[in-house]
Formats: sequence, structure tokens, C-alpha cells
Amino acid sequence: MSRKTDKSKIGKIRKILKENSNGLWVREIARQAGLDKSTVSIYLAKHMQNEVEEVFPVKGQLIKIVKLKR
Repeated sequence: MSRKTDKSKIGKIRKILKENSNGLWVREIARQAGLDKSTVSIYLAKHMQNEVEEVFPVKGQLIKIVKLKR
């Protein structure tokens, strides 16, 4: 079953990341966008992989921040 890419979801995620240049947790992006966190994760990984980067601010911990590439 093929799912269509919802460009409005990508737009919401991109807008939130532009407004938060230091990056956000996926959960916070989802909260602000009104989307499920798994949906945000899928869109970041499959449709926005060339636009975003993952940062681990605390070495040795699994906390991951997502932000737009510069």
C-alpha cells in the first residue's frame, strides 16, 4: 500500500524548524505541528533527509535534536 506525501505536513515541519534554529526534539516538533511523533519521524527520515541534521547535545545520551542544515 503506497501512501502519498502530504506537502502541507512537510511545510509545517519546515516552518517549525526555521523558527527554532537551534533545533527541537521530534516530540516537540510533533506537538507544535499537531502531528503524531511517528509521522514526524517518518517525514524527517524519508522526505526531508537532505534538509535536516541530527545533533546529540549531550555526549553518551540518546537525546537527539533535529534542525535544518545551514
